[in-house]
Amino acid sequence: MSTNETAAESEPVADRQRHPLARGIELLTIMVDTGEDSYGVRELGSLMGVSASTAHRLLTDLEKLGMVGRTPDGAYRLGLEFLRLAWATTARLPLEEAAADILGELTARTGETSFFGVYNEQRRQMMFTHTVESPHPLRYVLRKHTWLPLHAGASGLAILAFLPDETRQEISHGALPAVTARTLVDPDRLSERLEEIRRDGYAISHGERIDGAIAIASPVFGLSGNLVVGDVGITVPESRFDRGAESNLTRLVRDSAAALTARIASSRVATRRQPTEVLAKNSD
Repeated sequence: MSTNETAAESEPVADRQRHPLARGIELLTIMVDTGEDSYGVRELGSLMGVSASTAHRLLTDLEKLGMVGRTPDGAYRLGLEFLRLAWATTARLPLEEAAADILGELTARTGETSFFGVYNEQRRQMMFTHTVESPHPLRYVLRKHTWLPLHAGASGLAILAFLPDETRQEISHGALPAVTARTLVDPDRLSERLEEIRRDGYAISHGERIDGAIAIASPVFGLSGNLVVGDVGITVPESRFDRGAESNLTRLVRDSAAALTARIASSRVATRRQPTEVLAKNSD
């Protein structure tokens, strides 16, 4: 190999080490590959081979974009915007496949439209990213990829109730526009409602986002197991809702949300095992 060829191959590496965008991607890659729940600034700097001040600058920029977030104790973790982009840009991700299977089963067992909602911590809103429609002629078609407030309807409340205390309080005592006549807009009553949802593990609403629709939703948690990333639920026309079946519907929704949370956790284990498996294959 000539000297010129060696220089040409080494230049992109040097550029990658200096370029802020490349360093930011490198930092995110480290956070994904190492698989820890959270990181300190010095720890990430050490893993990247840069100073703590350089790591902090990168983290500050990434936090503004929602690619990383902060834990209550000030450490850094992967941000929900990072996860949302991953889910939105490819249908081949295991999580999307898992959500589709789980929603399909939920609709098959309930006969109602099921949904998977994703939370964005920068917007403090949620959107439906996947739905499976009910086979009934009378059904509600949920609009996907549209940002929606958290305080209106079970699909948002099931997320809001499990957000960190400070975030939950700020949203509950912020702007609460009435989406329908039944939307809960009183901060104190909303806070009481959220405590009930946290206790029960699910939310149910009657016409609070869509007139004439009843929704049941339960939270889905991310890699750390305690960070809510979205929810799974169903929506039922009020005219078809059977109160006698409410407990069974609630159980099915909670089981589906728990199943998706478990899939996320298992994908994390698989990611951690992969490097070891690759090394084992290469050593054969």
